[in-house]
Amino acid sequence: VTLMTLHGSKGLEFPAVFIYGAREGNIPLENEKRPSDEEEERRLLYVGMTRAMEELILVAGPEPSPFLADIPPEALGTEQVARPARSGDGQLSLF
Repeated sequence: VTLMTLHGSKGLEFPAVFIYGAREGNIPLENEKRPSDEEEERRLLYVGMTRAMEELILVAGPEPSPFLADIPPEALGTEQVARPARSGDGQLSLF
């Protein structure tokens, strides 16, 4: 597993790419200290998506990035995943 930023992925390719956090506020990045360049943010997401040679998985959450609306519906497969119930002690079971 290689973990990197979208910036760091330029020029690389991987069999499978996961982009986690493709949600509103993250892509494009909303920051109080400086305004985001929406076209640069869109380009960075495109760079990350095109690093996938075989499989691309975008994890978005309840409020997905507005950029995901630009992807043709026929190119997407979506899946709703429910959060597992947590036990009272805060420890998740692996079995």
